[in-house]
Amino acid sequence: MAKKSTKLEAMRDILQREGITPDSIKNNDGLIRELKKNADAIPDYRHPSYTRCPLGDVVMIAFFALLGNANEWGEIESFARRKEKWLRKYLELPNGVPTDDTIRIVIGNIDTGHFFQVVVQLLFNTVDGVSSLSETETHERAIVAVDGKESRGSKRNETSTGAVRALQTLNVYACDYGICIGQKFIEEKTNEIPAAQELLSLMDLKGSIVTADAMNCQKDTAATIVGGKGAMFLH
Repeated sequence: MAKKSTKLEAMRDILQREGITPDSIKNNDGLIRELKKNADAIPDYRHPSYTRCPLGDVVMIAFFALLGNANEWGEIESFARRKEKWLRKYLELPNGVPTDDTIRIVIGNIDTGHFFQVVVQLLFNTVDGVSSLSETETHERAIVAVDGKESRGSKRNETSTGAVRALQTLNVYACDYGICIGQKFIEEKTNEIPAAQELLSLMDLKGSIVTADAMNCQKDTAATIVGGKGAMFLH
């Protein structure tokens, strides 16, 4: 049996944690096409000369296969070959179904956080489809809160490699939905400022007010929010 991939396990955990099932997208062409747009927006690290399958196609194949209970890279390829006719309704597949090696290399080199954003967008679109307001109704702007947290008890003064600082995590929280829509662990030699800019750059902030503390009172952070069609409020 092939060795299980930690990246696949992380992606599966995201789907299970957020309660995403095949029924979430069943018979919903519009929702699938919106998901594909989000997948296409993931930065492609590959050189164009060596690219035979769009990155968005690979991500969507993995997404659908994981929903179909695929556990290994070979199973993802097999799933895609069985469902190729259906997949072509939404994906380009200019050179056919990618091999399991291609899927493994591509998925293995993208940030799982980008996959998280695709899944969260699915949740948003599903909720919006159920509870959308009529054109005559008015509603307040959505509130998106940015805040860093330190995990108490995670600091170590003495280890085999020296002292370890407490785990720092930056969270982006959708107040209207009551869920975390973005999360990033902050590396040892940096802080939450670049982490906030990276997470917010991945989001559609149109019609939203982003709240943050004084640490994130940065020109680049404000520019990122404005670029995402949002507004900023500092507290």
